[in-house]
Amino acid sequence: MGLTLARLWTAAMLLASGALLYAASWQRWAGACRWGQDHDTFACNVRQDHLFDFLPPAEPWQPVGHAAELAGASLLVLALALPLLRTALTGRRPGAVAVTALLAATLAVIDVGVATLRSGLAGEVVDPVSDDLAFWLWLFVPLGLFVELSVRCRGWARVAALFLVLGAPLVGAFSYALGSFDTAPWWEAISGILTGAGGLCLLAVAARRPERRRERAPRSLVAG
Repeated sequence: MGLTLARLWTAAMLLASGALLYAASWQRWAGACRWGQDHDTFACNVRQDHLFDFLPPAEPWQPVGHAAELAGASLLVLALALPLLRTALTGRRPGAVAVTALLAATLAVIDVGVATLRSGLAGEVVDPVSDDLAFWLWLFVPLGLFVELSVRCRGWARVAALFLVLGAPLVGAFSYALGSFDTAPWWEAISGILTGAGGLCLLAVAARRPERRRERAPRSLVAG
């Protein structure tokens, strides 16, 4: 029961984080670049400028709607999923090294998330408590965790980890976030969808019933 609850909690947090990030992306792009339509317009080209990037905000920065607040909330909700992520995907308690990595990933995400949320509320860039260190830890440590889990896990758990890898900001920065001008329209929404897909796959892991090997063994002995 405890493992099932851990998986349900982690899945719910991933889904909520993905939904909040999609909403943040909507704030930035909906008024200028329509989803799935031609983005080669003046308004859309202007909105693609790095000036409007909010994940995380950096000088110079121009806030758009409540994008930064929603993105900050998305990161904070993701931080609620990270401590139980390894247990939820592998079904086992993490060792000392894994706990250290999980703690570092969680603290980095919280630091960047709080700074992003505060930036949105203040209308100007607010740096993380640990400055650039938090930014680099946020980019690399969670992604390393997701990659390691994608190798270690099997079945739907592996698929969930792979979706989290694809949804990581660093992966997006070298793929679907690259635009013809500066930033590709709706890339944050794509990241949110991938994160939510990881949550859905984790729900499949939670719903799957364990194989009843013990029941099969006596039957085979009787048949022999």
